[in-house]
Amino acid sequence: MIVRQMGAGTAPALRPIFRSFGAIAMLGAAVAIAGSVLPWVTIFAGTETLTGWDGNPRYLAGIALAGAALTVLFFHAGRPIAVRRLATIAALVVVGGTAMDILSVKAVASSQSVTARLLDPSLGPGPFVMLAGGLALLAVVGIPASVTAVPAGLWLRMLLAGALFVTGWIHIALVPEHLAESMILGLGFLIAGVAQLALAAAISLRPSAVAYYAVVALNAALIVLYTIAVVKGLPFGIDHQHSGGRVVGSGEPIDLPGALSKAAELVGMALAFGLVGRPKS
Repeated sequence: MIVRQMGAGTAPALRPIFRSFGAIAMLGAAVAIAGSVLPWVTIFAGTETLTGWDGNPRYLAGIALAGAALTVLFFHAGRPIAVRRLATIAALVVVGGTAMDILSVKAVASSQSVTARLLDPSLGPGPFVMLAGGLALLAVVGIPASVTAVPAGLWLRMLLAGALFVTGWIHIALVPEHLAESMILGLGFLIAGVAQLALAAAISLRPSAVAYYAVVALNAALIVLYTIAVVKGLPFGIDHQHSGGRVVGSGEPIDLPGALSKAAELVGMALAFGLVGRPKS
């Protein structure tokens, strides 16, 4: 029913079987995200359990959510083939990334190295649940595309939404470790991430000047806060638990997630400025 409403009025009606493919893809994203919070691997002869949120699978969960969002946009925009391709790529990344994680753990477990004997890694259900979700996401391939071309205005909005999604999910993915530093810091990351994902959805489906200005204001505020955190440090979360990165001040080091997040926010600000006043295409 949700898929039918999304596509209503934007493209020729789909047969029920194709609408069900969209529902399967959406369910696949939920399954993949659920897999990321399940036990991913146990170490030290099963005495310690790590979930996907203790490593890179939390970013695969974000890509799964992006695949679901692209599936919704595929219907909303009249089923242009380019959007379906992007949703398919997201699903393939989830499947490929999860499969590589499974194979890498199995390779370590089967080796005779000191690391293997010490850690004794064993796979949990998480990777297999995420893999199943990623495969279900691929159901979008079975939905026929229309001949509708993607409007230029939609491409720009998709770029802006993509930049917002990247930085928003990075904020959400980093919530657990920042909660360990400070409740205020962890909640701040959560609020920032949810706000950026909400703006990405709004700009994709119902663009408005208010949403563009909100992007500029939010991203600018987050860049300023990050600059203060790097140069001087914030008054909370002073026991920095970030490993690696480049130290440029007395605050936290600049690591890859932080740099990528701020780069995406700068791109988002530029795109938001450029989109203000444009037709809603």
